[in-house]
Amino acid sequence: MTTVVVGALVAVLAVACGDTTGPEAATTTEPEPTTTVTAPEPVQGLVAELGTNRLYAIHRAFGLVLRNVTDQPVVVQEMQLDSPLFAELPPTERTVTLPAGGRRLVLALPYGEARCDDEPGPTFPVRVVLDGGEELHLDAPEEYEGAVARLHDRECAAADVRERADITWGDEWMQDGATVTGELHLDQRHPGPPVAIDDATGNVIFTLILEDTHPVLAVSDDEPSATVPVTISADRCDPHAVAEFKTPYLFLSWATVGDAEPVPVPLELTGAARQALVDLIATCST
Repeated sequence: MTTVVVGALVAVLAVACGDTTGPEAATTTEPEPTTTVTAPEPVQGLVAELGTNRLYAIHRAFGLVLRNVTDQPVVVQEMQLDSPLFAELPPTERTVTLPAGGRRLVLALPYGEARCDDEPGPTFPVRVVLDGGEELHLDAPEEYEGAVARLHDRECAAADVRERADITWGDEWMQDGATVTGELHLDQRHPGPPVAIDDATGNVIFTLILEDTHPVLAVSDDEPSATVPVTISADRCDPHAVAEFKTPYLFLSWATVGDAEPVPVPLELTGAARQALVDLIATCST
């Protein structure tokens, strides 16, 4: 079964400033969500929900809501997502005391690479292990119905683009003040429908400037390779932005396969392109 990983797509779309919470942290300060599905029956007094929590998105994790509706504290030592939508990851080992009375505790629950070959049902069971070694399997309906499926569909759509074409950054970069210039490449991996990049954007720190053409890049059986010059400028390099933003080397593109609608495809800068941005941050920070 083929699995794919598509970086932290929602991290590009989420506002990162002010997020000083690590993946292992918990929060009880989120607004009470409007649940669109019927809550499951408690299992050993525990009730679970699953959300696409942006605090944990950059660490590729969901927000797992756990509530203990008994009159005694319950201690959880392990958590693990067991969903057919995503590849299984090792259990997250963490000791958490769930207070009695049903108060919500939100924890980071990592998820694996999207499974895209099959059409699994939208089930979200969660496995937890209590401090005495007892293992429980909890249904975890979504806080907002359909959010996880949409995330899964985006990842699989991006994986389909990457299976058809390689999107890479050039090896030669030149810096001029607060900007660097280089190239973006699109190369067809095997014959098939045309693949095009319609647009691409930077992030909180960097602005990505492309040629004013539509599409920006396109490849086909007749023209399997394409290159476009790009300019990246550091528009926000103040210490707060640099310190708080967690994904400065991740951009976002919109790509099409054939006549299909554009889908978001993350663009992570690596190699010489990444080093150019490291140098650019060092320059503008001083």
